[in-house]
Amino acid sequence: MDKLNNFDYFINKHFKISLIFLFLGISFGIFYSLNLLGFYIDSKTLIPSNIRSLHISLMLYGFIPLMLSYLPFLLINKEKVKSEIGLQYLNLYTIFWYIFLVFMISSILFGNTRGLAFYDFPYELNFILALSGVFYIIALIKYIKAYKTIPLWIKVCLRITIIAPIALLILMNPTIGQVESTISGPHGDNTLGMSLALIPIYYLIIKLLNQGEFKARWNVFWIIPTVFYALSVLYRSFIGHLTYEQEWFFQWLTFLYIPILYRWYKDANIEKFAKKALLISILAFLFVDIEGNILFIPEFRWLFHRNDLIIAHAHVAMGIGVFFMVIAMFVNYIKELKKTIFYTLYLLGLLGIFTVLSISGFIQAEIFQAKIYNLWIGRTLFGFIALLSLFSFITLKFKLTLLQKYNLLGVFADGFGGIFLLLLSSFLYPLIGFKFTGSYEYVVFAFVSITGVIHYLALTNKVHELILTKITVITRVFISSIFFALFYNKTLGSEALLISLFDVLFASLFLLIFKKELLCQK
Repeated sequence: MDKLNNFDYFINKHFKISLIFLFLGISFGIFYSLNLLGFYIDSKTLIPSNIRSLHISLMLYGFIPLMLSYLPFLLINKEKVKSEIGLQYLNLYTIFWYIFLVFMISSILFGNTRGLAFYDFPYELNFILALSGVFYIIALIKYIKAYKTIPLWIKVCLRITIIAPIALLILMNPTIGQVESTISGPHGDNTLGMSLALIPIYYLIIKLLNQGEFKARWNVFWIIPTVFYALSVLYRSFIGHLTYEQEWFFQWLTFLYIPILYRWYKDANIEKFAKKALLISILAFLFVDIEGNILFIPEFRWLFHRNDLIIAHAHVAMGIGVFFMVIAMFVNYIKELKKTIFYTLYLLGLLGIFTVLSISGFIQAEIFQAKIYNLWIGRTLFGFIALLSLFSFITLKFKLTLLQKYNLLGVFADGFGGIFLLLLSSFLYPLIGFKFTGSYEYVVFAFVSITGVIHYLALTNKVHELILTKITVITRVFISSIFFALFYNKTLGSEALLISLFDVLFASLFLLIFKKELLCQK
């Protein structure tokens, strides 16, 4: 029960759970890169355009934004303010965000997209995010009640979070929102808005990491862009599109963020390791700001627009700039973030991707001639290097009990096996002579994956290990009997018999090995 009310335990748990979505995001990026190299599998769920959308959506909605959203609560925890009920609502907020991500992945995998460069999933899923935002607001209110004197920054955060769910549903709306009206981009006012959103986050991160009280200076450099961005939103919403000259003006306003970030970083008194992570983030932000303004010059804008240089630019912006904001936030909570190997592999991977894509962009713009294919091979290899960095968070335990070995086998057989079948069954079934309808099979594979999840829970929860394992056994026997019956009455083919045999044999393995435990347990 102490763990349930422990903020540090909560942060460690969800940081590592959400890394799964980062792993998936990078993996789908590698899959798409392999597609560009000509390696393509004829699978209904591995269509290149959908894989690309999944990669982008998971990077924009997965690990990074979820972890950034914890920032106010990290600050509250720094101030020694506790709220048991507040932590429970924060946990609910996180779980509903996970639910959104699962729905988003499934929707895009099966081709339910909107044809957008970003946010390419059904609009209705935003209502799940908005619901999670309601729990976030409640959590923040519960924590606020624990304060004797409420700080100004918390009052501002509360007002923003109250507006956020409504703003999300309006801005993402296909009829009245901003997303589809700005599909042709880039747009200077949008760039200003995205950059502006990061400035208060940088301020709060510095406030979190600073040893002592942090006093922000040179605030005029964020006030001016804020006023003009608000004007641009009103103009687009109620008058019409901005002219190129107007957009250019808003784009160049982002230069005002450079002096303020310099001043704040120099004024901060931050522990060495966290300060390095923050410096990486700020340097990436400044580079992207300067490069973005250069690329907005008319002679360059259409020369490089939508080619690999822009993709390289996005990798630095999100993959380094925003990602290392998160790393700086959690250095003092996650011990693995102090492993040099993680930073070495991740930065090597991302900087490698940036380099080869930048060169490819110049080739596509016909500035010089070379083979792009070789550079795309480099992108794929550097993607694998970035993915390897995440394995630094895995602690291998070689001494396993017999029951743990059984559950580990279940994780691989059902958890990874189910995912494998979800992605590749439409390709594999015809190869081995099985009929594939593309409907009920996916439901079955989802159940298979969930059985793997239960095995994982059994593997990682010593107290409930045996009962969770028994649930998998009962599930297998029941599913096996259904598939056997469907095979026997010729509703399904030989694939049903194989599934039935696999499940009943796997369940029998448990019953034979652990017969003593079954007899002795109350």
